[in-house]
Amino acid sequence: MTVTAPMGRRERRKQEVRGRITEAAIELFAEKGCEQTTVEEICALADVARKTFYNYFPSKQCLVRDLSDALLFTETRDLIDLALEKHPDTASRLTFFCRQIASNVARFERLERTLIQQALLDVSSEDSRSGSQLQGLNEAFTMLFEAGSRQGDIVPGFSVEFLAEMAVGAINAIMLNWVHQEPSSYPVMERVEELTRWLRRMATTEAPAA
Repeated sequence: MTVTAPMGRRERRKQEVRGRITEAAIELFAEKGCEQTTVEEICALADVARKTFYNYFPSKQCLVRDLSDALLFTETRDLIDLALEKHPDTASRLTFFCRQIASNVARFERLERTLIQQALLDVSSEDSRSGSQLQGLNEAFTMLFEAGSRQGDIVPGFSVEFLAEMAVGAINAIMLNWVHQEPSSYPVMERVEELTRWLRRMATTEAPAA
């Protein structure tokens, strides 16, 4: 059995400082938006020097990308893991996942828009990092649909990889429209509800509602 060595004092200190910076950024981005938040404000709330900030993040944009990875890509995979653990079939897993999207949008609208904008920019670029992020999302949804395939509640005639790509594409399309329109003019919550019904009807053998 591999035993993980205890973290040293210096490493614990570095993680603690990095955590203060990211938590301050999350609070300010959620309150004011990314563009209106300055590095100086993040440093003041985190109680760190400007030089310390740049020791961890070369720029505010790098911090946004780091948060995007942690709160969107990693969280998406974690939500799918939780859906597989807590829910018995594909339809209820998809419902759980979409409701979590809606909950996050409602609670952290400014932050979600900022991070989704960054995520979409990354996914649309051609660097290897963005490609691996998109692949990770596809793999997470493939895992969800593979579980349903083993249970026999996935519609026949489509590969689980295709279903995963359609799910990721539909989610990205809604988020893309949301971040490029005024929040009050795009019915994001209604779209997420429609997404839930569409995914259940497209991918599962659940009988459609009358």
